[in-house]
Amino acid sequence: MTDFPIDWRAVVDEAIRRRKEEGFTQRQLALIAGVSVPTVNSFEQGETGLQFERVILILEALGLFLRPSAPDSLGAFVHKARRRWEELASSLPENHPARQPFGHSEYAYAIQGIRTPGLRVLRKALADLSSHSGLAPFWIPPRREAHIEPETDIMEYWAAEGNANQHILDAANSDFWQLDGEGQVYLQRGYQEDGRGNLEPGTIFDLTSPIRRTAEFLLFAAGTARLFGGDSKAGIHLTARYTGLEGRTLLSWTQPLLRIALEQHHRARTSRVDLDIVTDVGAVESDLVSLTETFLVPLYERFDGYRLPTDLVAAQIRELPNR
Repeated sequence: MTDFPIDWRAVVDEAIRRRKEEGFTQRQLALIAGVSVPTVNSFEQGETGLQFERVILILEALGLFLRPSAPDSLGAFVHKARRRWEELASSLPENHPARQPFGHSEYAYAIQGIRTPGLRVLRKALADLSSHSGLAPFWIPPRREAHIEPETDIMEYWAAEGNANQHILDAANSDFWQLDGEGQVYLQRGYQEDGRGNLEPGTIFDLTSPIRRTAEFLLFAAGTARLFGGDSKAGIHLTARYTGLEGRTLLSWTQPLLRIALEQHHRARTSRVDLDIVTDVGAVESDLVSLTETFLVPLYERFDGYRLPTDLVAAQIRELPNR
């Protein structure tokens, strides 16, 4: 017998209590955790035959499990940012589009080897960098709309704040981001494909958007490093998460003429994927195509093993501003 027995029913009951406290339905929890609705239902019924990793994903989504990591790591920063978004979103009506009910993407990065000048100066510098470079992986609004949380020394912006029943008409316009004094950035964004007036939400996944977004984030991180004295060896750690993938079909939606690149239907068979790469400024500046392609391989593999063509990655990156 183990010296640390687990009261499974107590764990399940606490998870159910936390889910209801956060205002999540089983479907919403499944999307956040990256598991199926039947898995959440089975867990809440107290079944003990579930895969351990799926149980961990559910508990992690509810803030009841934190994977081991250094206190100042990017992983810890991302975890806290997710919890903050969940806290904010819980104030919205259940079916509000800013809850991103059909899934979302998350991107985050940390830069090693630089010294940042504090949040307010950093915010202005990033806004200027975005303006001068033409790269805009996330929108940096006027100062009054992005505020600093005094207890955490983190600047955040949530597009739905104050607009719960007004301007946010679809998930694509419900950005949430955080920026800390070390220059770490987190962005959560609903899918443009799920926007109002498009095809049925949750049914398609754009072929090229992840390419451009990944390249933009890598370039923006490298530009930030250079801005604050980093050399070519300054490290960049980029992570991403895509949720709500299961059942979506890969489609060149934003660039219809590229549909010839897809000779057959490719449908996602799993709900979530996590992406991660550690590189440096020099590699971003000299080998962006390879880095972007490598980073995205696990995402596209979810779509019936689709292999992302290198030529397509290169073509999309050439279309970015100032490339």
